[in-house]
Amino acid sequence: MRIDSPRDYVVENLKYALDPSSIAVVGASRCPNKVGYKVIDGLQKWGYKGTIYPVNPRAEKIAGLTAYPTVADIPGPVDLVFVALPAHLVKMVLEQCVAKQVKMVVIATSAFKEIGRADMQDALTQYCRDNKLPMVGPNLVGMGSPYLDFNCGFIPYLPVKGPVAMISQSGANLLAALGTSQMSHYGMSFFVGLGNKADVDFSEFILYAKNDPMSKCVATYIEGLDSPEAYVKACNETVPTKPVVAIKVGGSKIGVKAAFAHTASENEGTNDAFYDDIFERAGAIRATTWQQYLDISLALGLQPPLKNDNIVMITNGGGSGLLSCDHFERRGMPMRELKDISPMLAQRIRAYMPMFGSPLNPVDISGTASPKQYKGAITQAIRDPNVSCVYGSIAPTAVTDVEAVVDIYIDIYNEYRYLGKPLVMECQGGQECADAILKLRDAGIPAYATPEQAVDAIIALRQYAKIQERFAK
Repeated sequence: MRIDSPRDYVVENLKYALDPSSIAVVGASRCPNKVGYKVIDGLQKWGYKGTIYPVNPRAEKIAGLTAYPTVADIPGPVDLVFVALPAHLVKMVLEQCVAKQVKMVVIATSAFKEIGRADMQDALTQYCRDNKLPMVGPNLVGMGSPYLDFNCGFIPYLPVKGPVAMISQSGANLLAALGTSQMSHYGMSFFVGLGNKADVDFSEFILYAKNDPMSKCVATYIEGLDSPEAYVKACNETVPTKPVVAIKVGGSKIGVKAAFAHTASENEGTNDAFYDDIFERAGAIRATTWQQYLDISLALGLQPPLKNDNIVMITNGGGSGLLSCDHFERRGMPMRELKDISPMLAQRIRAYMPMFGSPLNPVDISGTASPKQYKGAITQAIRDPNVSCVYGSIAPTAVTDVEAVVDIYIDIYNEYRYLGKPLVMECQGGQECADAILKLRDAGIPAYATPEQAVDAIIALRQYAKIQERFAK
């Protein structure tokens, strides 16, 4: 249901959704294959330190914990109630939550508006709003935070720790992002599946992320905005200090129907231009593909904004340089020649490259480049006051010590990060490059497997700087 602005009481209570002292799981099950078992198992497995109350009138113990017939029977206070019951029983549980003075309720249950039961869903929403009981869901997979050892839902794993707050309508895509996090070290601060977002909206989780010290970038996966003006207002409060990334799906003719059946998202009468306007007013950076969404949100979470277009690329492979040049130009931000950035920089870099290298931009220090030559060239570039960003690239030739170059890049990053200049890396190749990317990301440097990904990341950093400038006026 629509809201005009983020609600303060909801934003305040969201701490109980991600860092509760106690949780009641209604619909807790003794069957290992049921959602009501998986929720408790996930909480225990990943180290949740609070109190867990299984609620099941037909069980005395579940997962070694005392079970209670209803929420009302729980002896202590309850911050969060997670509901995994059939749709027709949810209202009864909400009434118990209100009587118990529960702070937050999460409803995993499906079979509401997405199958035509809009009246049933709206009645639950109105009841929660009348009683100031924030409700996340229904029809969701869960939420969590690796920093808090909190995994609440039917979610197989936590992401690695990192800067991105992931707010997603889709449970499947959220799970995909969590898997990517583990495999590719796409670090998250917290994650939440909104499902049908009948009550708690994107806007309120965006403001929660704004105040969360571990969240440096907010990534929003959107199937439909019921409350576009609230989204704009929340972003307007957030983007002066933290970037917001958005991907909007469900815009195709058949996608409109699929989005409604998935999360009850209503897209009739909207189009890309409609959402382009929303994101422009919001100050959100729009991604057009899933990979781009992940790539740019990671870069924005790890690196400072790019203040101007003076980018210097240091590479030992001409091919990656040419691919990068072309993609920069396609994206409307062509690379500048080195002489136009800093007249003496080419001369200084030449001392660290063979005679057959190219001191243009990209700077090709040749396929025989040693770690020492990489260090010299990159150091000269980052120390130059006219250079705003250093973009490194490694082609793994037989004589390239990829690991040594990565270590040098990390050392330079740590030594010169006070300059506030973004550093981005690209490494195309086999296992040595895959390992390099993980190591760089763990050190706080966005690194990618293709030039196009790296270029998209750099352009997003420039976009965010322009957004900050706009909101500072």
